Amino acid sequence: MGIKYKSVVHGLENFVIKAQNYTDTPAYKLFIKADALRLANHFKESIKHYLNAILIDRTNYRAFMGLGISYKAEENYEKAINALEKARTLSSYNPQIHYELGLCYLLTGQFCKAIESFHHSLSMDKENLNAQLQLAVAHEFIEEYDMAMLIYHTIIERNPKFLTAYNHLSALYMNLGEFKAAGSVFSQILKVNPNFHKAYLGLAICYDKISNRQRAIHYYKTFLDRKPHSHHGEKIRKRISKLQNRITAQENVTRNFAVV
Repeated sequence: MGIKYKSVVHGLENFVIKAQNYTDTPAYKLFIKADALRLANHFKESIKHYLNAILIDRTNYRAFMGLGISYKAEENYEKAINALEKARTLSSYNPQIHYELGLCYLLTGQFCKAIESFHHSLSMDKENLNAQLQLAVAHEFIEEYDMAMLIYHTIIERNPKFLTAYNHLSALYMNLGEFKAAGSVFSQILKVNPNFHKAYLGLAICYDKISNRQRAIHYYKTFLDRKPHSHHGEKIRKRISKLQNRITAQENVTRNFAVV
């Protein structure tokens, strides 16, 4: 005759599996512990807990994302990419997943994939400065310098206190031998933060490269005044001495020529 139920509702309750509160499940507890370990920089330990959480529940994109980030920190980029790609499959509209994937592709020299991932991340989170910055870095690696410069300038224009963008832009100019442009960026940095000591050294090097010895000496000395115990100190003092000798020699030549 089959099973008899007191009511239709009673019957349905016996067939429908009631959802357990996910925060009480073993998978969730393992995931939370893994996250805590990762945030405390215990990456190897976190990987074990992420894997155990995924073994129980393969639908938690955050577990795959955390696993990928931990693998990245351990420099196991192949496994990091694999985990993050699975996270992206589960949650394709999460900007952090695309950003972390971009970093992994960047670190493994897959620059076009990195650019694509950063674009995906920024399409969902336009204000992510780190994604903007790394997008510019990726363009640098494929020698699209104009695009990289445009991105750096745009970041600076919209976020004038974000010094990291200035650093990258000045370094790019210096690598390209554009020392006047680099010097201009270092001057901008000092307007934002006069205590950013490396900018004084940057200015000194730029003036040195364009043979403006007096200005170079001035900024080398300014840097040493502010950072007297810099590990560059001895090298800088020798450079100052060399530049001063050249100035003296040039003055002697000029003086002798005037006498003649």
